[in-house]
Amino acid sequence: MTTFNDGAIMRQSVMSVLNQTHTDLELLIVDDGSGPETQAILEEFDDPRLSILPQANDGLSSARNRGLHHAKGDYICFLDADDIRAPWAFAEVARVIAESGAELILVRGAYSSEVTRIAPFFDDAHFKCFQEECAAMGCADLADRKAWAISCEPQSANKFISRDLVDRGKIRFPNDHFFEDILFHAMAVTHARSIEFVNSCNYTYFHRQLHRQTTGSNGTIRFDIIGSARVTLQLFQEHSDFSDARQRGALMLSILRLLKWCEENIAVYHRYAFRLALRETFRGINPLYFILPEGTPDPRCERDVLTRYAKEIMG
Repeated sequence: MTTFNDGAIMRQSVMSVLNQTHTDLELLIVDDGSGPETQAILEEFDDPRLSILPQANDGLSSARNRGLHHAKGDYICFLDADDIRAPWAFAEVARVIAESGAELILVRGAYSSEVTRIAPFFDDAHFKCFQEECAAMGCADLADRKAWAISCEPQSANKFISRDLVDRGKIRFPNDHFFEDILFHAMAVTHARSIEFVNSCNYTYFHRQLHRQTTGSNGTIRFDIIGSARVTLQLFQEHSDFSDARQRGALMLSILRLLKWCEENIAVYHRYAFRLALRETFRGINPLYFILPEGTPDPRCERDVLTRYAKEIMG
């Protein structure tokens, strides 16, 4: 968990971890240069399983990477300081690990909007469609599991990742870009040798009204999505999974979805420059990325819309 001036709201996040029914855990909180209010709240907690790692303010990626470096557990997960884990979250994942030994476990979540309405998280349809495919065609092999996994929302709380996988893949968050979850998620899936999906709700993501995310801005920070997407596509191309058209297409659809969302939400006077930068990026990536086979995981039925969007960008 990382925090930067989250204040009192982080109490529920911390307690949701410390009150897990599965008690064999450590909680690392990286304090990314918070002020006195948050520091005072951190001092309230008295649990030997909790460690606080203070650092000068250096951004979310840096804080998460520091937590990765110091984590001693066999499996690692992330939780933002305003979100919560269900009490059974770790116990359910521990059961799956004991049964399967999977290196990467993806979990479902809930989304709480600004009007306190609880709904399934954005990638809930991906889990349902994966289960339907398995029921229709039998147990999915690793390549199929990767295709569905890589199409899931690149969110930090929806995955448990083994220490071996983190070290073997040298998986870290990029410290010079926002939208850092895209690269981390894609690399975790790409380097995984086994993947499992957990169907029960594992966490709740809260949309905060009075504390907007940096990436929720309509300013130039949204241009970072272009750099993060480019690096992700370049690194994936170097892996053997690039030859699998289904995985390649799933990754491209996932990235196109985020690029389109960013362009639609950026300030109007930035959109022309955004599109020019994106067009230049598209011209530099492998043309195979633009071939999206019919079997590409597409639970939101966005393939045609996103294909047209890519063609518009390329002119």
